[in-house]
Amino acid sequence: MGLIYIALSVFCSLSIAQILKLAENNKMRVLHILVCNYLAGSILSFFTSPEFSLFPEASAGPSLWLLGLTVLLGVLFIANMVVYSRSIDRVGMGVSIAAMRMSLIFPIAVSLFVFGEAIRGITYAGIMLALGSLLLMVPRIRTKSITGISDAWLPILIFLMTGFADTGLKIYEQLFSDQISEALFVSGIFFISFLVGGSILIKRREVHFSFKEIGYGVAAGVVNLYSSIFLIYALKLIPGSIVFPIVNVTLVVLGTFIGILIWKDRPSIKQCSGLGIAIISIFLLIG
Repeated sequence: MGLIYIALSVFCSLSIAQILKLAENNKMRVLHILVCNYLAGSILSFFTSPEFSLFPEASAGPSLWLLGLTVLLGVLFIANMVVYSRSIDRVGMGVSIAAMRMSLIFPIAVSLFVFGEAIRGITYAGIMLALGSLLLMVPRIRTKSITGISDAWLPILIFLMTGFADTGLKIYEQLFSDQISEALFVSGIFFISFLVGGSILIKRREVHFSFKEIGYGVAAGVVNLYSSIFLIYALKLIPGSIVFPIVNVTLVVLGTFIGILIWKDRPSIKQCSGLGIAIISIFLLIG
């Protein structure tokens, strides 16, 4: 059942990527779509949470640690997307994607060394191959280059924020999942992300939305919500040190095939080699 949840999470994540790709091709504003996405996901998650049916009844509230984790992840979710977009523009896609993918080290390390997950030797080999394949499949770095200290911080921030965001889901699953449901937890994260994104738009005086942006945002919100929820479900059944590399590598492999078939991408020989290693790593991690 855990592998089914992984497959569903991957499917939802791929759907988000394609929705945002279509939005960019249609010259829509990504931040506006993200804000709508987080609002729609938060509302849907709240009204489908087990707590909603018990809302009128008095019950113990979540701990301050859980509230702090929710706020932190809410800020990280949308801040990471904003920094990632800026990083692609300033230092290039290759460096930015490499930073995001290698952040996988954080949740794996926390799963193994903090929560003491026990895995087999062959699984360690799968993890190492997965990390190597992700580096090989990084797109070729073209004209962009790091021109100053401020630019250099962008990929570092992506590395840290992505790693902390993924690790936060593992922390919730281990320490706080008995306090509130996955749906209510993700609803809180998305609501904080909506507030942060909305504040940015208010500051920029760009609070007007087109119908297309709202529509794309609602569609992204649904799949984005269940991408996180299915991932947490998987973490309850399979060690995080296995879940995170499987999800990341599978996303890259399927995303590469989608890029070739739909967007007519042409991967390099190095990327094709990484693709082959990635597929091997998936079998080692599942086996």
